[in-house]
Amino acid sequence: MFLIRLFRFLRGYIIFSGTGGFPERFINLCSLNSIPLWDTRCTSGILTSRTTIKGYKNIRKCAKKSGMKIRIKTKCGLPFLIKPYTQRKGLLIGSLISAVIVCILSSCIWTIEVTGNEKFTDEQILTIAENHGVHIGVFHKDLDLKKIRTDIKTETDGINWFSVNTYASHAVLQVSESSGSTRIVDTSKPCNIISGVSGEVLKIETKAGTPVPLIGSAVAEGDLLISGVCEKTDGTPYFVHAGGKAVIRTDRHTEINLPFTVNAKKTTALDTRYYFYLFGVKIPVSITPEGTKIRTSESMLCYKGKILPAGIITDYHASVSDSGITLDAQQTRTLASYLLFKKEADFMKNAVPESKKISINQAADGIRISAYHIFHKETGTENYFEVID
Repeated sequence: MFLIRLFRFLRGYIIFSGTGGFPERFINLCSLNSIPLWDTRCTSGILTSRTTIKGYKNIRKCAKKSGMKIRIKTKCGLPFLIKPYTQRKGLLIGSLISAVIVCILSSCIWTIEVTGNEKFTDEQILTIAENHGVHIGVFHKDLDLKKIRTDIKTETDGINWFSVNTYASHAVLQVSESSGSTRIVDTSKPCNIISGVSGEVLKIETKAGTPVPLIGSAVAEGDLLISGVCEKTDGTPYFVHAGGKAVIRTDRHTEINLPFTVNAKKTTALDTRYYFYLFGVKIPVSITPEGTKIRTSESMLCYKGKILPAGIITDYHASVSDSGITLDAQQTRTLASYLLFKKEADFMKNAVPESKKISINQAADGIRISAYHIFHKETGTENYFEVID
């Protein structure tokens, strides 16, 4: 029943009334001439009914033969609703343009959400995705989701799984991180494993290839650890993609010299610049301030927990000047210790410490902190070579 009412509404219909004459004859004549009537009733000699637009055009002959007078009571349906606007060409053109714009915009990605990441920040994941074609404003048809997933998983260390799921104009980047490298290695190419540090060989784990140094021997950075050249039982050489790693006992001397007077940058002015952001386009609404941009904040519209591609973006610019700051001995020692810690965190990553000696010396012009580390480092870098027949 609903579909019938909807169909009649789309085509339009007329509610009319008839008086005088012979209503029964009128209804029979309409039936003989295939004029549809429905919701027909007669009250106090007044006939009320409904018919189509085409049916009403042909109904007057039947009314004349039956002696009835027909009057329109109401015109209903879509054709009568849009008729007042058909003479307004600008409105019609604007509606068509709006429909085209909506179709185009609905085929693009306008909001991106990142889930599953812990080690990687949202900004890092968005940058990785953008480098592989997933960004604000991209068309759905331009996204090869299978290739994107494979390329990111292959090329990015620390990502075990990456997928892009699209829901209308919204994309969800699902990330599964891993503790180690997830890059796929082409084992068809022969290579050697070389050392990344200098020191004493404590252990060698060989997955493929021939180990070269003996346990307890010394190696330098770049020396061969595992050779990709092997020999068969008859002495014939063959080449493999060497695999494995070694544990090297090595040392490192680190020194920080920090004067009591250090250079520092002082913020002299802080200005802002505002942008109106709409569908990936930034429209500036203020002049560019002086100074260097230090950070950006976004205030975007939200609907039902989803961020919409519209809002205000604020860039903060700072003007800085160089100035000297004089520290006391304790402050200088604390700052020097922090700088030493930053250096140690870099080369001691994934290392096992064995011993550490620290010396702190105070001179007339500053503090000198030096540290001597002995640690065990896991190393093994692939070094490809070509075989010429």
